Amino acid sequence: MTNFIKYLDMKLKEGFLYYISDETGKRELHRYNLADGSTEQVTHEMQNVKNYWFVNDRLMISTDYNGNEREQFKLADNDFELTAAPDHYHYYGTYMDGHILYFRNHQEKSEFELCMTDLEGRSRILNVFRKPTKIISKFRDGQLLLSQDATNIDSKFYIYDIENAGMEPLPFPEGRFKNYNSLDEDEAVFVSDFKNGYLNLYSLNKENWDYKRLSDFKWNIEHFILAGRTAYLTLNENGFSTLYEYDIDTDALKPLEFPGDGVIHSLKKEKDHLYILYSSKAEPHRAYNYHIGTGRSEKLFGNSPADTEIMTETGTYVSFDALDVPYYLYRQTGENVKTVIHIHGGPESQARPEFNELYYKLYGAGYQIAVPNIRGSTGYHKFYIGLDDQLKRLDALDDIIYLREHLITSRNADPEQVFIMGRSYGGFMTLMAVTQYPELWKGAVDIVGISHLRTLLQNTSKWRRQLRSHEYGFIGTHDDFFEATAPLENAGNIQAPLRIFHSKHDVRVPYSESDQMYGRMKRKGKDVDFVAYENEGHQYMHTENIDDMNNEIIRFFNELSRNQ
Repeated sequence: MTNFIKYLDMKLKEGFLYYISDETGKRELHRYNLADGSTEQVTHEMQNVKNYWFVNDRLMISTDYNGNEREQFKLADNDFELTAAPDHYHYYGTYMDGHILYFRNHQEKSEFELCMTDLEGRSRILNVFRKPTKIISKFRDGQLLLSQDATNIDSKFYIYDIENAGMEPLPFPEGRFKNYNSLDEDEAVFVSDFKNGYLNLYSLNKENWDYKRLSDFKWNIEHFILAGRTAYLTLNENGFSTLYEYDIDTDALKPLEFPGDGVIHSLKKEKDHLYILYSSKAEPHRAYNYHIGTGRSEKLFGNSPADTEIMTETGTYVSFDALDVPYYLYRQTGENVKTVIHIHGGPESQARPEFNELYYKLYGAGYQIAVPNIRGSTGYHKFYIGLDDQLKRLDALDDIIYLREHLITSRNADPEQVFIMGRSYGGFMTLMAVTQYPELWKGAVDIVGISHLRTLLQNTSKWRRQLRSHEYGFIGTHDDFFEATAPLENAGNIQAPLRIFHSKHDVRVPYSESDQMYGRMKRKGKDVDFVAYENEGHQYMHTENIDDMNNEIIRFFNELSRNQ
């Protein structure tokens, strides 16, 4: 059984901390009473609870079917469905004048419909957009601040007038934009990477659209809470969360010494208290009450300490072109250490120093685990994100090969027992590694991974195809590159035993990507096995399935190690 509970998306409402957890075996909404320390389960759904919001003092939740991401909205207090369109994806925006406003997108179409629905379920479509569009926030009465995807990273920004359907483009450069907060009728603040490639704080004149960068951090702002003209924020500093108090008027920045060396997953504030959901490489998820005035913190709820003491370190290594690539290491002592390299998904994502139960179990079984943020990862300067785009894909693969050599020469890795695994895009890079450098690996695990970029783009959603092409390449333009690098086309090269995991309801990387890879390897007589979960999507949310996969991975690696 799973030894640790995962806690997600903590929010504060009327003396309660609400949060999603998997303690029942799947994800449900729970709450913690700040007055007496009691907890209770709020929802009892057939499917996983994916999100929740408080709208007009009502609790609204979203669920999907077996992880297919087509979330439907319902009021939790009376089990009333607000949307009943299972063929559509729904993206909540805001609540205004008795209505929820949101976008929806049909699973087979590229149009995004702006909708409004009252709390009795009466709905209407306000407008239709030809590109992926999102609601950032309410701007003024009757107006919305919208973003429209320009690439897989950057967006354009607009003011939308609900009454006349007017769409006013804002004089901003394309970029990333979040955490919009109005200070008063004339001024607002937001977080963006417009100026220096990092997510910093900006002020905005709402009359003439002039904006000014207030902070000059060389890391990205992650969480942001505005209390008057004081902000409480976290920076993502090489993956680690650091907590600060920032005065907007004086530009004074004060570090808040939260005792931890990991990741703040949620941050909420009430009076002199910050409520923090936190984990680290060695500490499973817990919620804390941090007192701003005294700097003291106390645990409210969450996991007990892990039994196994884990030795970890953070460092960089030099890749083929002198680029410093950051990585985390769950380090074992001794010589000739069996070692697992794990590649994160995305690729526009980041491995963080947070608790990972699979790493914990692998470490307890005697493996050291290296987790790099190869080029293309987020969390660093914006230029780093684009270093693996399209024809530069093999540069990211070289980062992995250079990490393997670094671990052998500097971290006591046994060159005969280096394993590789990855999820989603990380699964693709795993398959690339074992097809392009087949002699280097003892074993490999591919989880919901891509086996051919062309077939991925052909089979993914229409709107997602255009955005992913900016990252992976365009059909018709990059076909030769797709064919030359596709793990599916190079499956005959593979020497390492491979285990594949996928799920039937994955809408990001279709199940067919793993099915075709498995079939090709079986026809070529390779050592391969394939497990497909019937009730999961791209992210696994049932602890029974997560346990099954983790245990099978450890059994697989152990079996190969015993045969050394």
